[in-house]
Amino acid sequence: MPFCKRTILPKDVCRRRRGGEDSDANAPIAGFVDLVDVCGFTLCAVLRQLSDLSRHSVRILEELEGELVAVCRRSGALEGKLVGLQRHVAALVSKPPPKNTLTDVP
Repeated sequence: MPFCKRTILPKDVCRRRRGGEDSDANAPIAGFVDLVDVCGFTLCAVLRQLSDLSRHSVRILEELEGELVAVCRRSGALEGKLVGLQRHVAALVSKPPPKNTLTDVP
């Protein structure tokens, strides 16, 4: 069963964060004078969120690459063992069967 390695949560792209714990929760946030400011802030927040998402995707792909390399190494080792086993079986098949002196006794 797979376990969650990371949790990715969406961010509020149109809300600005308040200054701190002591700031008034009902006070208006300065900085948004008109709709252009809101659009610019939202665009920056969306770009930050896309950046975080791409960073997570790069980490996931790096993990997948590492797993694939490990599987490739293990399958190469298994292939080597199978080739050795095929050679050994071919050598046993090509030899004449050994004579058993115990079964020839009447």
